Amino acid sequence: MIQNNYNSRFPTISFRIDNMIKKKLEKEANKKQITTTALAQEIIRNFFIDSSAKNKEDLDNELLKARLEKIKVETKYLQLKNDYFANFNKPLSDSGTRILSRAYNHQKIVAPEDQHQSPYDEANKRFQCVDCPTIFPFGSMDGFLNQMLEYKNHIVAKHNRELNAIEKDVFSKITFQGVSKQK
Repeated sequence: MIQNNYNSRFPTISFRIDNMIKKKLEKEANKKQITTTALAQEIIRNFFIDSSAKNKEDLDNELLKARLEKIKVETKYLQLKNDYFANFNKPLSDSGTRILSRAYNHQKIVAPEDQHQSPYDEANKRFQCVDCPTIFPFGSMDGFLNQMLEYKNHIVAKHNRELNAIEKDVFSKITFQGVSKQK
């Protein structure tokens, strides 16, 4: 009974290794003056302890990023309310506050590298901002080049970010294919 309990708590693991790895294990074990089995156990323990510590660090970093994003959104919301008061000398109405609160507190914050949408609307032959509904139509080759530059300026000025990987890829490979369709 005692032996079964011991075996279930400390099971035996057996595996084969290359001769070269065995020699390295023996060499390291001799340096530390322990057996090769003890060294192998130490390596396995350290691997799992380190990986769990890394996972905890990753979770902590993600939590800090999420908190920072929440603070940014709340700051943006409060700044908008303050700007309204500064411009109109009266507080935002209750219905306006509710609408803004929902818009800012429940918005999904997407990192630029997580976006999977191209800025080029192939069906209508025009550019459309992936962050807002702004459209950049063009009527000629010069207009095409101007709108491409205008899109890049729009992203920096309005959304305070650089082009993401997909946008850069699209702008490096796209060619003029005709005039934009009007809607």
